[in-house]
Amino acid sequence: MTSELIETLWRQFGVEAGEHFDLLEKLLSATTDDRPDAERVAALFRSFHSLKGAARAMDLFAMEAVAHRAETVLGRVRTGALPLTEEVSAPLLEALDALRGLAESGIRDRRDGQAPADLLMRLDALGGETPADKRVAASPPPPPARLHENERMLGLFVGLLHDGMATLTRALDLDSLDGEGLRTVDDTADRLELACERLNFLPFADTLRRFREALAARDADAILRELQGVATASARIGRLTGKDAGAAILATLLADHNAQILARGSARADALLSDPAALADGASAGELAGLLDRMASTLDIVHLPRGSALLRVLADVMRRAPASGHADWPVLLADSRNALADLAERVSRDPAEDLDTDGAASLEGRLRAFVDAVSADLEAGEARRPLSADELSALGLDPSLLRFLSPDSAADLRAAIADPSVRLYEVTAFLETSAEVASGFVQWMGSKVRAITNWPEFIDGKTWLRVLVASPQELAALADALAAIDPGGGFLRIRSCTPSEPAAESEEASTSRTLEDPASPALPAVASAATAATTSPLASSHASSIPPAMPPVPVRHSVTPGGSVLRVPGEVVDRFMARIDGMVLLSGDLNATAHDPRFEKALAALTERLGAGDPDLRALHEAMDHHRRDLHDLDTQLSRSVDRLREAALDLRVVPVETLFNQFPRVVRELARIQGKSVRFVMEGGEVRIDKSMVETLYDPLMHMVRNAIDHGIETPADREAGGKPAQATLCLRAIQRNSRVVVEIADDGRGIATEAVRAKAVRQRLVGEEDSLQLSPEAVREFIFAPGFSTADTVTETSGRGVGMDVVRTAITRLGGSISIRTREGAGTAFAIDLPLSAAILRTLLVQVDDQVLAIPDRFVEEVCGFTADDFHLVSGCWTVLRRKRVLPVVRLADALGFSAEGDWPPVGSGQRLIVVLRHGNRRIGLEIDRLLRRGDLFVRESHPGLADVPGVGGVSLLNDGRIVIILDGDELYRLAAAAQRREAATAALHPRMNAGS
Repeated sequence: MTSELIETLWRQFGVEAGEHFDLLEKLLSATTDDRPDAERVAALFRSFHSLKGAARAMDLFAMEAVAHRAETVLGRVRTGALPLTEEVSAPLLEALDALRGLAESGIRDRRDGQAPADLLMRLDALGGETPADKRVAASPPPPPARLHENERMLGLFVGLLHDGMATLTRALDLDSLDGEGLRTVDDTADRLELACERLNFLPFADTLRRFREALAARDADAILRELQGVATASARIGRLTGKDAGAAILATLLADHNAQILARGSARADALLSDPAALADGASAGELAGLLDRMASTLDIVHLPRGSALLRVLADVMRRAPASGHADWPVLLADSRNALADLAERVSRDPAEDLDTDGAASLEGRLRAFVDAVSADLEAGEARRPLSADELSALGLDPSLLRFLSPDSAADLRAAIADPSVRLYEVTAFLETSAEVASGFVQWMGSKVRAITNWPEFIDGKTWLRVLVASPQELAALADALAAIDPGGGFLRIRSCTPSEPAAESEEASTSRTLEDPASPALPAVASAATAATTSPLASSHASSIPPAMPPVPVRHSVTPGGSVLRVPGEVVDRFMARIDGMVLLSGDLNATAHDPRFEKALAALTERLGAGDPDLRALHEAMDHHRRDLHDLDTQLSRSVDRLREAALDLRVVPVETLFNQFPRVVRELARIQGKSVRFVMEGGEVRIDKSMVETLYDPLMHMVRNAIDHGIETPADREAGGKPAQATLCLRAIQRNSRVVVEIADDGRGIATEAVRAKAVRQRLVGEEDSLQLSPEAVREFIFAPGFSTADTVTETSGRGVGMDVVRTAITRLGGSISIRTREGAGTAFAIDLPLSAAILRTLLVQVDDQVLAIPDRFVEEVCGFTADDFHLVSGCWTVLRRKRVLPVVRLADALGFSAEGDWPPVGSGQRLIVVLRHGNRRIGLEIDRLLRRGDLFVRESHPGLADVPGVGGVSLLNDGRIVIILDGDELYRLAAAAQRREAATAALHPRMNAGS
C-alpha cells in the first residue's frame, strides 16, 4: 500500500470519525424533549457501531474496545433493560471523550493507544458484563461452509459488510439525511455491490442495486424493503461462514425503525378513527387511507400478512365509503379501532405477532360487505351508475380511478363529459408545507374550477392530493393561475385529461408553465408492497414482482444521490477566493480607467477646439466617444459578472451554524449540574449558514454569554418557583438570516438585568459620575456591561465574576464586522442579539498609502475624507487639530500612529492640501493624515502570518492585482493607537513649550 493511499485513508478516517463525534456529542447532550427516545438511541447505537468498525479497520483496538462497550450499553437501553438517565449518559460522554483522544493520538502517531481501564470497567458494569463472564469459555462454532475459493477475499468482504451496516441504515431517516449523507450511504452500498459482483453473489448484488435506486428516488418504502433483503442475505452469509456479517446490528435497527413507524401510525390512525364526523370529510378519510396503506406496507416487510390485509381493506373503506350516517358504521368503526389497538400491541412484542386469523377474517368480511351495501344504497339511475374501466380509459383517465368515484362523483363526471364547453384536468397538490399555497389553492378550487373527486397518493414519502376537476378554461390559463399561487412550481401541477389526445402525449404543466418541458419528470408511481422479494445472496433466482398499476419512472443508474457534493479542503476554497479577489481588483482598475476624468477632460477640450472644423477630425472624435461608451458598458457588465461569481464562491465558504451550536448542549448541561440549576437548552435555526471562518471566532463570545446566562441570569429552581416560574429554566440559542446579515441570539427566561445595580456599579467603578448617571437612559446604562473589567457579580466563581467577558465579546464581534444589542426585562429574562455579516471573508475598505505601503481601513470606521491646507492646522492643548464643521478634530499622522518612519514636515507646511481620513469610534472622532488616497474596494481577507497578526493595529492582509501586499488595519485598535500618538504628541509639547509655540 503506497504512502499516499495510507495518508488518504487516515485523513478519511479522521473526517468520518469527527462527524460521528459531533453527532454523538449532540445526541448525548440533548434533553429527552429534543428527539424521541427510540430514534435517539438508534442513532447513538449506529454511530458507536460505525466508530467501532472504523477503528478496527485502522488497527486502533483500544478505540474499538471503548466503542464496543458503549454499543453494548446502548443495546441494553434499546431493549428497555436500562433507562438512558444522567447516570448512563455521563459514562457514555466520557467514552466519547476517550474516543476523541484515542482517534487524535492514532491519527498523529499512526499507532494504537491505551483505553482507560476504569472507564472500561464502568461501561462493562452498565452493559451487564463482568470479568467472570468473559472467562467462561464459549462453545466452538460449527465449521463454516466454503462459499468462495478465495478465503481471504471472502473474509475482507464479510468485514466490509459488517462495517457498512450502520451506514446503510442511515437511509431509514431520509428527512435528516443531507446531500453529503446520501452520498456516504450510496458509496457504501456501491462498494458492497461491487464486492458481491466480484464474488459472484449476483442476487445479493441485485438487492444492493435496487437499494441504491430506491435511495436515489428517496423512496422510503422501497429502501425499507431492500434493507430487509440485505438483512436476510447478510444473515445467511454469517451462518455459512461462521463470522459476524452485521446481520444482527441491521436486524436490530430495522426492528427499531419498523416499531417506530407502526407506533406512530397506530396513534395517528386511532386519533382519526375516534372522530367519525371528521371522517365524513374527504381530506381526513384520505389521510387515514394513506396512513393505513403505509402501515400495511411495513407489516408486509415484517411478515405479518393478516394485519396487512386488514389495514388495506380498511383503507379501501375510507376511500370509497366513509359514510358516518350509515347504521352499521359506528359498530364497524369501534371494532376497527379495537383491532388496530390489538395489532399495535402485538407488533410491539418481541418477536412481533400477527392478528388472530378468525377475528381478522371476520372483520375484513364485514368491512367488504359494508362497502357493497353503501354503494348499492347510493346507486340511483343511469346518471349515478358507476363508470367502467373502459369508459375511464376512453376519457384519458386512469382506470384505477374507479375506486375513488362515488355515485355522486360519477354523476358529476358524466355531466362534465356531456358539456362540450368543459374540459377535464387532473391537479396534483402538496398542501402540507405552505399555508399560503394551501389557502390560495382552496380559493382557486372554489372559483376557477369544479371538483369532481379527489384522492390521496403517497409519493416520495409525502402525501399528495390529486383532484379531478372540470373547467371551461384552457390549460395555459389554469397553469398561470396556479403559478400565481405557487411561484416556485414545487407544490402544484396540472395536466389535461382530454380524450382527444393520446395518453402518452397528454399535456402537462407545472405552475411554472413548463408545458412541454421534458426535464420535468412526472410524479413517480408508487409500487405495491407486494412487489417486494427478499433475496438471498446464494439463491439462484428470486420471486418475480407483481407489476405495478402504473409504469415506474425509470432510474438512471449513473446518477447517485448527493453526487454533486464534493469534500473540498478549506485551503482549496481559500485559494479559489484569492483568485476571485484578484479579478475583483482588476475589475476595479478597469472601472477606474473607464471613468478616468483626464480622458473626459481631454475629450471635452478636443470637442471645444474642433468646433465645426475638419470632418475627419470630427469622425475621429465620434469614434473616441463611441469607444468610451463601449468601455463603460463593458465595465458595467464585467463588474456584474464578477459580483455574481464572488457571491457564488462565497457560498462555498459557508457552513450550517449548527456546527457551532452543537458544541454547547454539553456545556450547558455541565454548568447547570455544577450550579444545581435545571436548564432546558433549545437550539433553533441550525440550518442558517455562516462563513466557516466565523465558527471558531464566535465560539468564545458565545461561551462567555452562555456562562453568564447560567451564572447570573438563571435562578435556582427554588427561587424560580418562589417567583411563580417553572422550576426548569429555558436557554435558547437561535440563528436568523436577514438578507445578507445573520443574527445570532442567546436568550434566557431568568431574572433579567438589574439596570439600577449596573448604574450603581458603574458609579463605584468611576465609569460615570453620580449626577450624570441619573440622566442616562436604561439602554445607555446597560452599555456599561461592555466596559473592560465591569462585573456585577459579588463573588468570583469558576465561571464568572472576574470582570473579563462582555468587553471581549464586543471586541470579537466588532472585528467580524458585527454588533451586539441587549433586550431585557427584570424578572422575565435577557436576550443578547449578535448581528453579523454573512461572510467575514470579503471586507469593504478604504485603500490609502503611507510612503510606499498600501493600507486598508475598514469602511465602517471611515466617516469621510477631507482636504485641509497648512493654515487650517492649529495647536490645541498640545495637539494638532483642524476645524471641521465648526467642531475641533484632533489630527495625527497615520504613520506616527502605526510606528512607521515618517518623512516630511509635521504639521504640514507650504501650499496644497493634505488628506485627512476621519476615523469614527462610537461617538468619538480623530483625523488620520495620509500621503495618498487610492480608492474604496472589496478585499478578500487572507490568513496572516502569526508574527504579523501580533503587530498592534493589524487585522489581516490581502493582495492587490499587481502582487503588492495590503495591510488591513483593525479599526478599534487603530483608534487606540491614534489616541496614544495624540497623547505622546501632547506630552512632547509640554516638555518643549517654546518650540511648539514657535511652530
